[in-house]
Formats: sequence, C-alpha cells, structure tokens
Amino acid sequence: MEHIVIEIAVQELHALKDFLKAIKEERDSIISFSLEGITRGNNRKEEILRKIEYLECEKNRLIEELSDPDSIFKSEKWMHLSHETRTVMKEINESLEKNMKLLSFSMDHLKGSIENIMGFINNTAYLNKKTRVSLFPSREI
Repeated sequence: MEHIVIEIAVQELHALKDFLKAIKEERDSIISFSLEGITRGNNRKEEILRKIEYLECEKNRLIEELSDPDSIFKSEKWMHLSHETRTVMKEINESLEKNMKLLSFSMDHLKGSIENIMGFINNTAYLNKKTRVSLFPSREI
C-alpha cells in the first residue's frame, strides 16, 4: 500500500508541473493580449486542479488506512518528492503573482485606451457640444 501512496504523490507532482506549464502558457497569452488563449489556459488550469484535488483526496485516504504512516514520511523517496513538490509550488506561486501583475497592467492599459477613445469621441467637432457619449451604455433599451 505504501508504494501506491508514493505513486499517487508522483502523479500529483506531475500534475503540479503541468499546472506550472499552463500558468506559463497563460502568461504568454496575457502578454499577447489573446483573450482566447487566456480562456483556454483558465480551462486547462481548472481541469488540472480537479485532477490534483482528486489525487490529494486519494492519497490522504490511503495514508489514513496505513498502520504506520510515519514509515512513508521518513522514507528517502518521500523526502525527495516532498522537496521537489515544495520547489514546484514555490515556482507556481511566483508565476501566479507575475500573471496577476500582468493582468492588472493589461486591464489598466485597456481602461486607459477606452478612456482616450471616449475622450476623443466626446471632443470631436461632429458632436453637439451638449451631447456626451458615456463609457457605459444606458440600461434602457
């Protein structure tokens, strides 16, 4: 049973690496302003997270069934997996933080561009000076 727990932990580590890869692909989509790529990346991350959640639950269930779970936690293989998992998790956190900053920058850029366009439209000579176009459409149809 102990080898099954370790195998699940290995699968979990591979899923975390796939998640990191998806985050990096998402970064590329953010940089290129690809809404389709961002959406595809989010869907992929969600799928990977479900897999990680399932593996985590299975691993914990099997650990609870073991008579001596400490024997796994003290093994060389488990220590190596644990160290590698912490390293990947650190990279994931750093990459997520970078993506959040890029998204924030992109949103600010889009907002500024829209405000500039609306300012140009509102200042154009073709419009009556009393008429102003709103950034937000009215709720009336």
